[in-house]
Amino acid sequence: MGAVEYREYRRYDAVGLAALIRAGEVSSDEVLRAALARLDEVNPKLNLLAHDLRERAFADPYPQDTGAVLAGVPFLLKDLLADRAGAPTWSGSRMMQQYVAAQNSDLTQAYLGAGLRVFGKTATPEWGAYPVTEAEVYGITRNPWHLAYTPGGSSGGSAAAVAAGVVPMAHGGDGGGSIRLPAHNCGLFGLKPTRGRSSAGPLLAEGWQGMVCEHVLSRSVRDSALMLDIAARTQPKALYACPPPPENGFSGSLQKETGRLKIAFWRRDWLCGGGNDAGTEAALAHSLKLLADAGHEVEEASPEFAAPDVLNRAARVLVTGETAKLFDHYRRQTGRKLPHRLFEPVTWALIVQGRQISAGEMAWARDVMLAQERAARAFFKRFDVLATPVCPRTTPKIGEMLPPPAAQKLMRLLFGTLGLGLLLRNNPLLEKEAAATLNYVGYTSPFNMSGNPAMSVPLYWHQGMPVGTQFASAHGREDLLLRLAAQLEQMQPWAEREPPLSFG
Repeated sequence: MGAVEYREYRRYDAVGLAALIRAGEVSSDEVLRAALARLDEVNPKLNLLAHDLRERAFADPYPQDTGAVLAGVPFLLKDLLADRAGAPTWSGSRMMQQYVAAQNSDLTQAYLGAGLRVFGKTATPEWGAYPVTEAEVYGITRNPWHLAYTPGGSSGGSAAAVAAGVVPMAHGGDGGGSIRLPAHNCGLFGLKPTRGRSSAGPLLAEGWQGMVCEHVLSRSVRDSALMLDIAARTQPKALYACPPPPENGFSGSLQKETGRLKIAFWRRDWLCGGGNDAGTEAALAHSLKLLADAGHEVEEASPEFAAPDVLNRAARVLVTGETAKLFDHYRRQTGRKLPHRLFEPVTWALIVQGRQISAGEMAWARDVMLAQERAARAFFKRFDVLATPVCPRTTPKIGEMLPPPAAQKLMRLLFGTLGLGLLLRNNPLLEKEAAATLNYVGYTSPFNMSGNPAMSVPLYWHQGMPVGTQFASAHGREDLLLRLAAQLEQMQPWAEREPPLSFG
């Protein structure tokens, strides 16, 4: 045994690496060094890493018994929610730079129990609130397919790491599309599980009123299935009831035939009611042809979600209210005043807006959210799966999804320094920015509201950039989505496609 070259390391997914380590063909330390060598090669250009934990990864013992299904496989945690005892969790915020986790999150503990070797934490936008990863505290994270473009957010650092070949899979979280959007932007497989599939504890009962679910971004479907089995070990601790995993697990369910599915498709986003750009339309058409070629029944139909203006308003109330809740939580926890200078201007505007929301409006928004669960339940009695774009447009460039620097400077002056929070009501600048973001998540966010599982599958490339297709199904039916994804993966393999850039 000796050093593992990158080309050899890149050939294997996590399941494959674990098998090599188990067979003694390569040591876990050699695999970890290969991951670190790739990280050191690409990170100066991509800026995907929030915290380097390599020394701890070599020092900490990891389970090597046969029950540890991924013993020795290198892994990265997103620097949000996934606390690692003794390691920082900045959550993309200057305000959190003193925070060191006292204990592992339930999900982190499950990952460690499976034998994964955590050697770092990945960059995320401040508090995971934006669909791009351009946090001031870390700097800009870039897309391996083209450095001028964003990997998306909020799991942007994890997506960049997997796409660039640093790890075969990495942890992510999804409160409005934050696994599926980066998967779409980076040519990866990204599944958002059913609400309640894993625990958000012990620090949180739920994230964003139950809209946040954690899982991974991966190159292979089988890695995602196995990681869902591992995550589901925490399900008894979750706040929400969720159907149990299949008897033979999600991994075992991949062995079953997909069968002929009744699949609906829809091409207008639910939050804004708009259409799609040319690349997105081409990607959806390509995916629908693959489904038809596989023998599935395809028909145009949509769940009876609430009207766009209702969903739009509810989403804004939920996100701003939750952001204000986080602010108040940390203020009480630290006993500090937490001035606006500790936050990015857009985050501070969200906090101020959230503190202006009444209890009645927040209760209304939660009721809207739960009503979408009922609409989805009725829809998936008629259809097995729903196919849509992941978002209405192809990957944005860096800086395109946030206010320009001059506007952010003005926001800081008005809403921070001068404290003119009343100007946030019906403010044209903020209305324009909010509309752009909500349009971007118009296909993904409704499934965070409804709690249904949904995935982004990389089936198309447009002008050199990947374009995902979203598939959603009934509560608890991740097994069905995973089998469909595995069928599409076999029909049109994507794992060997690599970003063409040179990082030398």
